[in-house]
Amino acid sequence: MVVSSVATKSYNAAELASLSSVKKADASVKTDASAAEVKKPDVDTFVKSSDTPETKKLSADQIRSYQEQREQSFSKMINDIVSSQANQGKKAQLQKKGLTKDFFTDLVVTPEQQLAAQQAIGEDGEWGVNAVATRIVDMCVALSGGDPAKVEELRAAVDKGFEQAMGQWGGALPSICDQTHDEINKRFDYWKENGGLDGYEYQKASVEE
Repeated sequence: MVVSSVATKSYNAAELASLSSVKKADASVKTDASAAEVKKPDVDTFVKSSDTPETKKLSADQIRSYQEQREQSFSKMINDIVSSQANQGKKAQLQKKGLTKDFFTDLVVTPEQQLAAQQAIGEDGEWGVNAVATRIVDMCVALSGGDPAKVEELRAAVDKGFEQAMGQWGGALPSICDQTHDEINKRFDYWKENGGLDGYEYQKASVEE
């Protein structure tokens, strides 16, 4: 009985030790699992997409339409500039003729306005040949990035702007506008031939109305 009792106690002790070991291991697993749950980064709330948005490409018709709109806008700007110069030229013409009214356009100006217009279209005036030609060609250079390959395209747009202004003025512009158009074409020719406008020298024009 003693032996049996000792064996039983030994067995019970071994069993308890085994059970204790299992429980500890199980507790350790649960603890580790719990810790893992706590430490697990919340990556499920953000889904990184490998798909990148595609750049929307314009169709050939859309590109053509955009280019036409840009050309029309530029030609209108030329038209506005030339029309303003023509208006100054017309006033100056009346001053030279000693008139205060143009009966074909119903343009009425005072002697002071006529004198101011004459100064405005002079060589140093803001509406003179050099000033307006420089303004328009500078716009062309800016739009083209200085690319001489675009000269003819720009020339056509400028011509269209002058034609529009001419239509508004009954088919003929004051000579100051014609001289400005000629000066612009000279600069276009120089730009195309030399790859830029560096070195170009403006030759004073004779303004006759």
